Amino acid sequence: MVASFLQLVNHITLAPRARGQLSLTLTRVSATLQISLLILHELCAAASNSTCLSAEKVEARERKFDVNLKKLGLQRDAREDQNLTTCEHTCEQAAQQMHELNGRALSPWHYYIDRNDSRYPRDIIFAECLCKGCIIDGREVNDYNSVEVRAPMVVLMKTKCKDADTYRVQKMRIEVPVGCTCVRPKITK
Repeated sequence: MVASFLQLVNHITLAPRARGQLSLTLTRVSATLQISLLILHELCAAASNSTCLSAEKVEARERKFDVNLKKLGLQRDAREDQNLTTCEHTCEQAAQQMHELNGRALSPWHYYIDRNDSRYPRDIIFAECLCKGCIIDGREVNDYNSVEVRAPMVVLMKTKCKDADTYRVQKMRIEVPVGCTCVRPKITK
């Protein structure tokens, strides 16, 4: 096998015209192999995620997921924090009061609970910007923009299977708005 390979290398070195053809052939083989591996990976992933679970097994998986989240300290429990929204509900109120961090920022925000019954955790704390512009010298200035700051979070999403009493559960990464910041507006050329 090694001798055959060396003969092939010598042949490529001696025959420049064949070298381009062989290189093209090896590139096609490599691309085909990579595509095959990607398809195999997707099929394996789909097969592992295609198991339909009973409601009890879904709840058990949610409990296990919850324990791991709490161990890592990654998510505040929205159910334990019912006083999420501050008294500032408008940009003007936030500019006048500016007490808490979310109200003292140049781009104030408030919190609310986002509920999705197909997701675990069902309740997640989201931030929402109060202003389109930014608070500068106690008033909103629209020369700048308030934009959400987002953080990734892994959640469990469940979808119903054909059998009405079973669900497919998959881990998904979502972007959660956690605050707001003041930025210069995008300039289009």
